[in-house]
Amino acid sequence: MERVLVSRQPIYRADKSELGYELLFRSNNDFASVSDGDQATAEVIVNAFMEIGLDELVGRHLAFINFDRNLILGGYCECLPRERVVLEILETIKPDAALIKKLRELRGMGYRVALHDFLCSKPYYALLDVADFVKFDLLATHRPSLESSVNAVRKYPVQLIAEKVETNEQFDKCKSLGFDYFQGYFFCRPQLMEGRSVPVSRLATIRLVTKLNNPNVEVSELELAIRQDVSLSFKLLRFINSAIFSLQRTVTSIRHAIMLLGQEHIRQWASLILFSTFEEKSREIIVTGAVRARMCEHLGKVLGLPNPDRLFLVGLFSVLDSILGQPMQPIVASLPLSSEIVDALLDQRGKLGAILRCVLEYERRNWDKAQSAINLDKEVLAEAYRKSVGWALSTLNGFSSNREVHVASEA
Repeated sequence: MERVLVSRQPIYRADKSELGYELLFRSNNDFASVSDGDQATAEVIVNAFMEIGLDELVGRHLAFINFDRNLILGGYCECLPRERVVLEILETIKPDAALIKKLRELRGMGYRVALHDFLCSKPYYALLDVADFVKFDLLATHRPSLESSVNAVRKYPVQLIAEKVETNEQFDKCKSLGFDYFQGYFFCRPQLMEGRSVPVSRLATIRLVTKLNNPNVEVSELELAIRQDVSLSFKLLRFINSAIFSLQRTVTSIRHAIMLLGQEHIRQWASLILFSTFEEKSREIIVTGAVRARMCEHLGKVLGLPNPDRLFLVGLFSVLDSILGQPMQPIVASLPLSSEIVDALLDQRGKLGAILRCVLEYERRNWDKAQSAINLDKEVLAEAYRKSVGWALSTLNGFSSNREVHVASEA
């Protein structure tokens, strides 16, 4: 069992009754620092909804969860219960038409939006039209500036939250300025909440995400993929039973849970699990594997090979040694793979191996070696690569603002 942590800090009304809790990322060494905000949010969601349980964390109060641009535009917040969650938009997000449109859609769906450490300047005023709460950091705002900012924001139908209230004087001052809610050490320091998690199989999760991105996948296939890993099964049932629906009875079967959530929400759920468990380096390797998988499959179709889905598996599994930190030989020996797939992965032998060799050489920009591996025109290979990159980015959408995948082009 792994230790999982979430920190929570209450948000109070003026009478010191609770409105909700802001949920904050904490690593297993109890520190808050994280290099990737998307990963931090994914871990908070997984730990809050699938490990510790939302009711245990916030009771029946609201859960304020930080979101960066990628997760908002990628729709990953939409698998969370709108009546329980407030989407807290980080101050690092610069508003543009796409973000404003998406936030307006989310509010139309019933989600509430909070603006974290709001910057009271003209470029950010557009966010006030799509917000329910606005948070001001008292430690980062001088008193005259705070008063003018409050007066400016009061023109919009939003409620104000004073953040980092540390003294009774600050509390009284914020009440006199008309703040509705209060958060800070004066009331309560962040509280560390701990749970235990059964480690999820990365390989099982990769397989599930792969299946979920096939529009023709059958419910029975998804059910089998989830049931094969006890941790995935537990997380799904915990997620749907504790958060998504106000059910009159518990969900006791994987198939029932899949039908209730729908394929898109299952995809979001599985992607959150996948990316909450990988370091930045590992996520880059997954993107590489997804590109290889799609390109292998595409080239198999071009060449007219039967069952091109075999080639998808070859490309996807070609990065397993890097992800799992083990030699490829014992990995493939532990999997029920056909001999032709094993030959391709270990020695790049056979027709499947030739296609994998072509993709690897193209990835390294060895254009002539790639072309000679399967005797296809460079234009065909270039088009296959471009499409594969686009598909991979769409499939693995939204979890790293720092990630870039470059399409190779012939110099």
